[in-house]
Order: sequence, then structure tokens, then C-alpha cells
Amino acid sequence: MAINGTTRPRRGLCNHLVLVFSLTLASTTLPSGKCFAHPALPISNARPPKQRFGADNGGAGKGKSTPISGTPFRGISRKVSNDDSAAEVPPSQIESIVANAKSISASLGKKIDLTDKTLRGKYLTAITAGLAVSLAMIPEAVSFSFVAGVNPLVGLWTTVVLGFFAAMFGGRAGIQSSASGACAVVVAALCASHGSGYLAGCAALAGLLQITSGTLGVGKLIRLVPHPVMIGFVNGLSFVMLKAQLGHFKDATGTFLTLLSPEGKATYACALLTMALVKFGIPALQEKVEPARAVPPTLGGVVIVTAIARFFKWPIKTLADAAGAETFRGGLSTLPKIGLPASFWTPFQNAPLETLKIILPYAVTMAAVGSIESLLTLQLLDGIVDDGKRGSTKKEVIGQGIGNLASGLTGGIGGCALIGQSLISAQSGGGVSKLSGMAMSIFLALGIVAFAPLLGQIPVVSLAGVMLLVCQSTFSWGSLRLFGKIPNLDAFIIALVTYVTIKDDLAKAVLIGTITSALGFAWKQSTKISTTFSQTKLTPPSGPTLPNVKTYNINGPLFFGSTQRFSQLFMVKEDPDDIVIDFTQSRVYDHSALEAINNLADRYGSMGKRVYLRRLSSNCAKMLAKVHKGGLPPYEVIEVSSTDPVYDVAEDA
Repeated sequence: MAINGTTRPRRGLCNHLVLVFSLTLASTTLPSGKCFAHPALPISNARPPKQRFGADNGGAGKGKSTPISGTPFRGISRKVSNDDSAAEVPPSQIESIVANAKSISASLGKKIDLTDKTLRGKYLTAITAGLAVSLAMIPEAVSFSFVAGVNPLVGLWTTVVLGFFAAMFGGRAGIQSSASGACAVVVAALCASHGSGYLAGCAALAGLLQITSGTLGVGKLIRLVPHPVMIGFVNGLSFVMLKAQLGHFKDATGTFLTLLSPEGKATYACALLTMALVKFGIPALQEKVEPARAVPPTLGGVVIVTAIARFFKWPIKTLADAAGAETFRGGLSTLPKIGLPASFWTPFQNAPLETLKIILPYAVTMAAVGSIESLLTLQLLDGIVDDGKRGSTKKEVIGQGIGNLASGLTGGIGGCALIGQSLISAQSGGGVSKLSGMAMSIFLALGIVAFAPLLGQIPVVSLAGVMLLVCQSTFSWGSLRLFGKIPNLDAFIIALVTYVTIKDDLAKAVLIGTITSALGFAWKQSTKISTTFSQTKLTPPSGPTLPNVKTYNINGPLFFGSTQRFSQLFMVKEDPDDIVIDFTQSRVYDHSALEAINNLADRYGSMGKRVYLRRLSSNCAKMLAKVHKGGLPPYEVIEVSSTDPVYDVAEDA
């Protein structure tokens, strides 16, 4: 079967959705034929260039793809066209993090040699990368805890446990896992209605579902998610996270704080100051002071604002105020307890089916969302880490499942791989060993035990300011320029997935968007079948030579969506007694197509006419004979094609 000019392996007579989905994998094209891509999302099958880290960006100019921070890796670059070169596009979350990731690794020591094959160099590189990522994990993990509605220490210990086991059993070195915004927004409603204890049971169940789906190889289905669905996914996620942050700017009555009150002034000032430092102040300082590059901007901004709030005694709520000072007393007492919380385990023992009925919808959604985001991260790292290896989708889903199961059994909320932190790991050299993710967890655990009292002094709105920046950079601003330039169906899918993500949940949005895209593609393909007429000399094996036989030259795919149009192409009553149907420019894809051919031949046969089928494979002819119900078929297969697919059961690639 030829697709886009390349010959694909022969496949079986699969079901309709698999056929349509496989054809939908091609990137959405602009009217000019060029593909569009959101800079914050991976490009399928992206292959890294030979030179990866530390390359010069000389010569980047108008109309060229300009790498971020001078680091030329594929899939994360901005396209500057001649028409809109003056238009500034806000950087995506990945671009913002990558811009600082290179300096983080450089500040932690001498430049890392990724070609060092010795065990010492490999492990030292991985451990150094783990240290860099552990610093960047703290603000995000605490912020996502508030999104889910749990104690900040729960999010931090979730990151420790999940990150360790997901790295140990995952599908690629360098992937960093943590409590995530995508999973936190899924379980926020469960926490609000049944308490944080149910989140641990939900995370454990989601882990079991991921282990099962990974064992069955379901992770390969990530290739069926179209690009417009990915864009709608991140756009919707940014709105959901934004909505979760607005509650930190409201008083006890649910109304927004005013600037006239001391609490309102302190709250808005704290959030804005954090955002200004993270976005502008600390990056500017890092350009001038090299040691400052070792500190991620988010961590530096939160620390500075915390110090200012303490010094001026601003009337704002801290983590200790929100969760209780006892939570942040520090030491070994902060270690999580092994086992499901009593608030979940007791009702589960008394009414297991009822309890499972409560957490199952959330667990299924968390497992799906976590797997999707983790596999997108896997694809991205495959394209930027120059080690000649491809990550295993099966192992990655299983690894995330083991991590979530362990997280749930220690009272955690679950999560998934984080794209931004995984890029920091890759840029810091963590892609050489899975030890980088395990080292991140160990360093973070040591920091929690030693510095928990300091974490309790962080203002809640300071972390909300960090999350507002995450929302801004997560949204695909470039997608707004795509409307009017891409097919209307793709624009509709972006808007549809965004809306469903905001209204319902992420997993349902991805499923609806993928099905809509597949059905739209099937409809387009169904309108492409056509025919031309010609006269040909025919010498059938069962009779004399026929000089001028009317020939239908079929063009386009014949499958379930095009069978009705195919049947309308023929003039059965007006045609002569012998006709040829030539499938040289067509392919028969499924059982519906075989039925359409058989029914057409029966129509000609009922009028005493003979049909000759040209350029069908022998395998297709055998299956067509099985479809015909009794007696001699009113058709004859001639000039068998060797290029047609073999219609057996599809093999696993």
C-alpha cells in the first residue's frame, strides 16, 4: 500500500477505525503543502542532527528556523516567516525552560562530555542532571498540590516516589516524572468531594490500569493522536490550571480581594512580584552573573518573594497557614507512611464496590491523561537526545504505572512525566542514564527532610504566580494564527478539544478529538473515488479474444466510506455484455469494499453480463470468492497484481 509516495508493509484486513487512524497519522498540511507544528509539542519521528548541545547559532536570519538559546534540536524551534517576522510570539513553556536549562548544567561544574563512555562519566553526568532537575521540581510540585487541593508535602513526596520508580522502570533515560497539572486537575473534584485520602486510592488504581495497558501494548496508540488534538489538549489544560489559581485571590466569601484592603494589596503584589522576577528579573541576572545560572528562575523568584514578605510582614497566607505548622516541622517525621490512608481504606473494606465506583472514573481519566503526556515526552526526548536509541512506549507506560501505584501506596496523588523538567534533564546530560531520574528523587527527598520548615514560610500566592506563568506559557499562542490557514476541520478540532478539556476532562477531549479527526479524514477519502472510461483488447482465459471492451479505470481508495459512491459510478443497464473494472489506481481495503465489488458483479450477472476484474491480488480474489454466496461468480479475475496488500491478520510492528 503506498502512502505519500512510500511503500508501506503489507497489512491485514483490520477494522475500520484502525484503517482510518493509520492514514490520519500524516501531519496536517497547510494550503501550501507545508506542515504546521506547535513548538511545545513533539514532531513524530523527529531525528536529531549530529551535533546536539552547545552548537553555534550563527547565520540564523529571516526566514530560517531559529533555535532557542543557540541549541539546535529539532521540534523546538520557531519558524520566522518573511510576512510575520516582526510579530513577537510569547514563548511556550518548553521554550522558557530550555532557554535556561543549558546554563543550569554549565553552572554545576565543567562542561559535560556526552561522548564519555566510562561508567564514572556516565553516572556523574546523570547525578548532576538529577540535582539540577530536583531544584526545578520544588515550585511546580507544591503548586500542583494546591491545584489538586492537598497538602504541599503530599505533592513533594509524590514527586519523590513517582519520580524514582518511573525512572527505574521507564522507557527512556532522562524522563522526569512528578505530580503534574494535567493529573491534578483531574482529581481536584474527587478531593473536594471525598477528601485527599481517596486520591491515594485513585492514584494506586490508575497505576494498576497503566501497568495493564502497558503490558498489552496500548502505548503504541499514541501515534494515532493527530496534531490538532495535541494543540487543543495543551490549550484546554492552560485554561483549567488558570481557573484553579483564581481561588487564591478570593476571600472567604468567594469574591476577589480588592486593592483597598491590606490583604488584597499584599496578595496581588506578591503574585505580580513573583511573576516579574521569574519572567524578567532572574533571567536578566543570570545573563550577567554566571553563578546565578545554577538556580532555576522559578525557585529563585519564590525564595526572594518569600524573604521580602517575611521582612515586611505582609498579611498573606503561607503554606504553613494553609496546611498547618505541624506539617512542616521537618525531620524524619515528614516521611510518608506506607499504606493507603485510613480515610480511604476503611470505606473500601466496608463497601469495596461502592468505593471503586467512586474512584474508577477519575482513575481511568488519570491513567489516560498521564500516559498521553508521558508518551508525548518520550517522543520529544527521542528527537533531541543524540544516543541512537528509541524509547519504549510499553516500558514507559508500565514505569508510570509502577510509579503511580507506589505513590498511591504512600499517600500520594499520582502524576506523570513532565515535558519541561525532562528537557532540563536532557540538556544537563541526564539522557545518558536512568540514574538521573532516581537521583532527582533522592536529592529532593533529602531537601524535604532538611528544609521542610523553610518550605512552610512560602506564600501561597507566590506559587500561584508561578502557576499563572505556567498557564501563559502552556497555551499555544501560535495556534491563534493558524485559523484561516489550515483546513476548517482541523481548526474546529482544536477548538472542540479545548472546549471539552475545560468543560469535562482531558482524556475525553483527546478521545473525542481523535475520533472526529478520523471521521473527517474518512469522509474526505470517501469523496476521492472516481473512474475514467477506455476501450481495451481483452483475452480472457475462459473464452475468445474480445477486441473492444469497455473498461472502468477506478481511481482512489475503496473502503467502507466510499462503497456507496463506488456503486454509483457504473451504468449497469447501458453497459455491453462484457466490461472490465481496472483497479490499478485503486486499493481494496476492507470487507465493505469486497461486498461492494461482489454486489456490483451480481447486478451485472442478473442481466446476463460478465465482469472482468483487473489488477486485484490473488489473496483479494480468494476472499472475494468466499464472499460470493454459491454458484459460479459473475466475474473473472485477470492480470493479478503483485503490489496489492495481502489481506491477512495484521502483525504487530
